[in-house]
Amino acid sequence: MKLLSKSTLIMFLFDLIIFTVSTTFWYAVLMLPLEFLDITVFLTVLSGVMVLFLKDNYKIREFNTTLKNYYLLFEGIVFSQIPAAILLLIFVPGAGVFEFILANLVTVFVILRIYRVLFHYYLFNIKRTKHVLIIGSDKNAKLIADEIINKKALKMNVIGFVKDTEAEEVLDEGNVKIFGSNSDLGQIIRENKIDIVIVAIKRRMEEALLTNMVENIPNSVKVYKMPEFYELVTGKYYVDRMSINWLFYDFMNKRSLVYDFCKRVFDIISALIILTVTSPILLYIGIRVKLTDGGAAIYTQNRVGKGGKIFKAYKLRTMYANDYVPQTGKIEHTEPQDDDERVIPFCKFVRRARFDEIPQMINILRGDMSIVGPRTEWEDLVKIYSNEIPYYGCRQWVKTGWTGWAQINQGHCVSNDDVSEKLQYDLYYLKHRNIIWELGILVKAVFLALGGRHG
Repeated sequence: MKLLSKSTLIMFLFDLIIFTVSTTFWYAVLMLPLEFLDITVFLTVLSGVMVLFLKDNYKIREFNTTLKNYYLLFEGIVFSQIPAAILLLIFVPGAGVFEFILANLVTVFVILRIYRVLFHYYLFNIKRTKHVLIIGSDKNAKLIADEIINKKALKMNVIGFVKDTEAEEVLDEGNVKIFGSNSDLGQIIRENKIDIVIVAIKRRMEEALLTNMVENIPNSVKVYKMPEFYELVTGKYYVDRMSINWLFYDFMNKRSLVYDFCKRVFDIISALIILTVTSPILLYIGIRVKLTDGGAAIYTQNRVGKGGKIFKAYKLRTMYANDYVPQTGKIEHTEPQDDDERVIPFCKFVRRARFDEIPQMINILRGDMSIVGPRTEWEDLVKIYSNEIPYYGCRQWVKTGWTGWAQINQGHCVSNDDVSEKLQYDLYYLKHRNIIWELGILVKAVFLALGGRHG
């Protein structure tokens, strides 16, 4: 996956350096045993950048200096000190450990907060705005222009559109210029100091147009296809008939027996760890549910897996009764919400933290589904979505998952538009899937679930 901006990498490297320098400095000042220096620095740096990543501190496109962001930064730094603190408290008893943890925590937080304030000022007041020209004038062109305009942290300015003679023109875009199809492309680029050209023409382009772009777009100007740029800006896959064809070729060419083997090993190990760690909690919840109304603590539900195969998914029961069947054409509020009267009161957090879905680890061990993938859905809902949302069935090219890219980026789906957006996240996953990325998705999903924010 390409990087749209180097800002994320710069911030990540700065954080890496600060964690390393601060930890080493305070460890030396407080004269803690040298034999634990390297492991302390390693644990603090690794956990620090990992936690900040999981808390979205490196989403530059969404970056701002709100109190919430500062709280998440502080919370992340607190978590980053825990592994080293446990190590030192076990092997290096004494007051010096507490002084080290406190001094390191405060130092790292203050420096990173100051850096983020300065970075925010640079981003919005000093960094040069990149000028964007969009080749095309239909709804695709307008869509990508709106995405750029709405994401101010991108520091990009849409200069204008070049008309496509065979497409419907965009509506009036205010200060954005609309150039005629016969305009001098080279002159437009020179006069407006264009940095990026986005080609947003859906049809097969004629030789004359292609030659015109080749001859008039200089080497210093980056050129993107509209779907490619849309992915970089949103983390979603742009869905239309042509892009689904491209996705098919990407998917088929990326198939690998090595990946499939590693994926299966990843699924088995992850499922066993999650089941082992949460088994006491699941037992407690199951007993309380059983004592509440005498019903079974675990039930099964028909879910749709790879290739549309139906399987019985295991779930902890969290409701007094569950006889709800969605009706065709009514996608809104298809799943019971946490404030539904049928939800057993103490199970509201169970649902938010997704503990009710942990029994699906059994399905993962059986091979019905995967840890990470397009989230496995209820059979009745899949029938509705497949009829009403184009290309919905493409998400079943792979095993459906316990969590996924959509779940860590999007909240609950309550409408057709939400499910359509979820499909875009799922198809983005299909295109870019790899084991390292999936491990990151799983770790972030666990953090979100523990905070009651997993979608």
